[in-house]
Amino acid sequence: MTIFSYKKILIFRFGWYNMNMLTSEGKKLDVSCPRSEYPTPQFQRESYLCLNGVWDFALDEDPQNHSVYPEDIVVPFAVETELSGVHKHVSPNQVMHYRRYFELPADFNKGRVLLHFEAVDQVADVYLNGVKIGHHEGGFLPFTFDCMELRPGQNELLVDVRDDTMSVVYPRGKQSAKPGGIWYTATSGIWGTVWLESVPKQVIQSFRITPLFDEKKVQIDLTFEGKRETSCVEVFFGSKKVAEGSFDKDGRLVLDLSSHFREWSPEHPNLYDLKVRVNEDEVSSYFAMRKFSVVEHEGHKVFGLNNKPYFLSGVLDQGYFSDGGLTAASDAALSGDVKLLKEMGFNMARKHIKIECMRWYYHCDRLGLIVMQDFINGGRHPKKILLWAAPFFTFHFDDTVRFPLFGRASKESRDFFEKELPLVVDRLYNVPSIAAWTLFNEGWGQFDSVRLAGELQRLDPTRLLDANSGWFDQGNGDFYSRHIYFRKVRMKNDHKRIMLLSEFGAYSCIVEGHCDHTKKTVYKYFSSTDKLCKALIKCYKTEILPKIKEGLSAIVLTQLSDVEEETNGLITYDRKVVKVDKAKMREVNALLKFEGGEHD
Repeated sequence: MTIFSYKKILIFRFGWYNMNMLTSEGKKLDVSCPRSEYPTPQFQRESYLCLNGVWDFALDEDPQNHSVYPEDIVVPFAVETELSGVHKHVSPNQVMHYRRYFELPADFNKGRVLLHFEAVDQVADVYLNGVKIGHHEGGFLPFTFDCMELRPGQNELLVDVRDDTMSVVYPRGKQSAKPGGIWYTATSGIWGTVWLESVPKQVIQSFRITPLFDEKKVQIDLTFEGKRETSCVEVFFGSKKVAEGSFDKDGRLVLDLSSHFREWSPEHPNLYDLKVRVNEDEVSSYFAMRKFSVVEHEGHKVFGLNNKPYFLSGVLDQGYFSDGGLTAASDAALSGDVKLLKEMGFNMARKHIKIECMRWYYHCDRLGLIVMQDFINGGRHPKKILLWAAPFFTFHFDDTVRFPLFGRASKESRDFFEKELPLVVDRLYNVPSIAAWTLFNEGWGQFDSVRLAGELQRLDPTRLLDANSGWFDQGNGDFYSRHIYFRKVRMKNDHKRIMLLSEFGAYSCIVEGHCDHTKKTVYKYFSSTDKLCKALIKCYKTEILPKIKEGLSAIVLTQLSDVEEETNGLITYDRKVVKVDKAKMREVNALLKFEGGEHD
């Protein structure tokens, strides 16, 4: 073993490392094990060994390199980020080589050891003690491998990753090999938590939690690997047990909560705790009783929460951070964004073309923030003429045949999107705060949206659907969804769907000392934060508020934070400056409601 490897053992065992990194919060990053909190609060076992921290690293063009690691990298931060310690661009012909040594604590292994990756972009091969144990392709979904090659004492974990950011096959979101404008720096390599857990040989694979709101019941559907002999499910509200039962032969359980029924809403984010035991395996989780639907209000179809009309005032949230890219430096940074939106009086966030870590959804659940969740775009960029003209003119293109127009000429790309669609639903199905899916955004990678929307609604009938956010509407889905920039807000209600202003605003203001460039975006620019705040308040009062009587039911302001060249955030990219008066935003948000339909 090299001196470098001995150094790594000291790092992980004693928590020492010589990198002096500060997060955007101004706090020193604990590189011994950053982001060490349990990554999946809705599926949590007692067994947990976090492998985040400093790994050996190499970036080269040798796919066979498993011996030379000249650099260090801090996992779980992407190679391009400052917090990774590498901060380099990755080209398509390069390979990212990761190495990590670990030892299992005494009595850790209960029968099987699982290795979990929260997110790796894009193509990963994983080796344990010289044996390849798995392969994964994608960039935003987790994956798990059985550790069949474990040894007593020290174990060697290797991960090789390739990333072609502009590949037409894989989803990429806002990433670009040439960032600028609305396209951002790429995310390459491991960018989510890596951890080990030990489970019995027969294991709970998953369960689906479906609130039956009108019946005041909850349905739980189990997937179990092995022969079920015993099962017990317990539901708690606070410290009080309010229901219990066991699964039937088909793995289903319906529990009556009528004697202790508590609704979930942004005003009252009530959560139930859940314990599921099957044979020797036990998992902790939580859920909420809520219902999202289309309801009638004064002759209009509007968004309904728990069978009542409810106005959604939200913000576009890209989920990018100045120091960690797609990965927040800390759990506090994640919850801080949610708390800030709540302080400003917003009740919704649209998670824009990114699947977040499960901790972010957990904070939305517990703090009370409704989520509209985007799917991730892929393929090539749409034709530029569409991007420039669509905000000003209404086009209709048949997306069942015009694949190249929307950047989806590749059948492999379309097939990969369809393959991941049910996996995304499975990943997020249990999240209480997610109220709606956004299938396609502004035509990016759009194809067969009527058919795919039908499939999505079949997979998840508990949520609403914005099939085509912005433009290129195909007449389906639960929302008539428009993006309005560069002009005053004007929308027509089609009286068939919910009227959704799914993007607007994008008012820009550069805060000196908190932006690394001076380029002004093409959106409306303000020379001071005071002028920015006044303009926003005026827009809400004169353009948004009057539209509620016409049936406007939900709005999404662009955006939460500045991101690279985009300076149209309510806060700066480093999260250090709030550009608007929080109290004034809270006051104007309080005006946006349906009379007689709000939740107290």
